Amino acid sequence: MKFILCFFSILIVTSCGIYSFSGKSIPPSIKNAQLILFEDNTGRYDLKLPDILNKKITEKIEDFNYFLIENSPSADSKIYGTIKSYSETIESQSRDETADQMAVKISVELNFFDNGSGEFIVKNHLISETEYYEASGGDAARDAAYDKLTDRLAENIVFGLSSNW
Repeated sequence: MKFILCFFSILIVTSCGIYSFSGKSIPPSIKNAQLILFEDNTGRYDLKLPDILNKKITEKIEDFNYFLIENSPSADSKIYGTIKSYSETIESQSRDETADQMAVKISVELNFFDNGSGEFIVKNHLISETEYYEASGGDAARDAAYDKLTDRLAENIVFGLSSNW
């Protein structure tokens, strides 16, 4: 009886040990990555969004201790992407047709390439985030929503590095 119990315990522990909830995991051979400035295809006049995203992505990668960001073509991997869309829309309005609630939405396409194997770990992974704010808050509310949105987007981009679904 002890043998059977021991056998099933070992079987359960070893079978769960290799399972990953994140889809495809980051290969252990990747110790550093080159983060290429995201391309901005939104047509916006404000060109700071790619810089803001890259800075926040770098911070999140460092926070999660995934690997080092080493902006060199000889890095083990490269991370790059495209900001596909940016929009600010009125989500609700009062009876007198003044805006009550606004939404800022950003969509990004992410790629993560393993330079060693020559294969994509993540290819064309679309990530979209939306943040809402009260229109009565003006520019301060919009800026706070934008900052919150780019933080969450950067975090989801970093989580997206290990998922290919």
